[in-house]
Amino acid sequence: MSEFEEVFNSYNSGNKQYSKEEYAEYKKKEKQEVYNLIDKTAEKVVTNGEELKKYLDTQSKFDQYSVGNAMLVLAQMPNATQLRDYNGWQNVGGYVKKSPKEVKILEPADSYMREDGTVGTNYNVKKVYDITQVNIKDKARQMRYDNKILLKMFLQSSNAKVEVVDYIPNTDKKAMYDMNNDTLYIAKGAEAPSIFYEVTQEIAMQEIGEDTLKSYCVSYMLCKKYNIDVSNYNFENVAISMQSMDAKQIREELEPIRNAMENINSRITENIKQLARESKAKER
Repeated sequence: MSEFEEVFNSYNSGNKQYSKEEYAEYKKKEKQEVYNLIDKTAEKVVTNGEELKKYLDTQSKFDQYSVGNAMLVLAQMPNATQLRDYNGWQNVGGYVKKSPKEVKILEPADSYMREDGTVGTNYNVKKVYDITQVNIKDKARQMRYDNKILLKMFLQSSNAKVEVVDYIPNTDKKAMYDMNNDTLYIAKGAEAPSIFYEVTQEIAMQEIGEDTLKSYCVSYMLCKKYNIDVSNYNFENVAISMQSMDAKQIREELEPIRNAMENINSRITENIKQLARESKAKER
């Protein structure tokens, strides 16, 4: 937390000045409101397939955010694309506009020991701002990749060995992960975009195991992130499977999906960086 945050917050709520006790109570109330918003949003995202899709859209853009923080972004600014705090934007040459719309998320603070000996983490509320609230000269352009590069990046993100075959026995699928052999089989003759749907689901199974609903969600997020048509995805059954859960259980059910997405996308991102380095080397 910034050492000046108390000064800055004293100008909130009509320049109201806080005593030390009032400020502590204000921060406690603010944090509780954020936790309540997470719970409320968790319950909402499983009401139907469309609501769950909105959450997955947000998590796909912010794959390094926790499930809770992705829900906070969804609840406060679902159209956000790039979020940083004041200092974060200044570090990249951006300046937050006057009276911007803020998004409150949680960031880890200090750790503590519970009575049972386990270690817990305290969280502070952090205010971040979307790029639409910022004056900045150099805005990152959205990259688009042709189908060959995309397939190469997806296959290189596989933790299992990739083997190209003429066909996959006993199925009409063009991609299949064999857990026993730890091999991802790819059949020749595959076409886009269907090959992307199958490959991403099979790669997700390497992270999650044979949970088709969760792998389906990861596949959607990966395709969404890399601008592959996702109009054929339907999440009604996924939402129904979680409707009997409470807010905490819903977040726990979504956690493996989020983790798989982050792990796979981090490998894809590194592969893209390596491809860019190789391209620059060829130019030189």
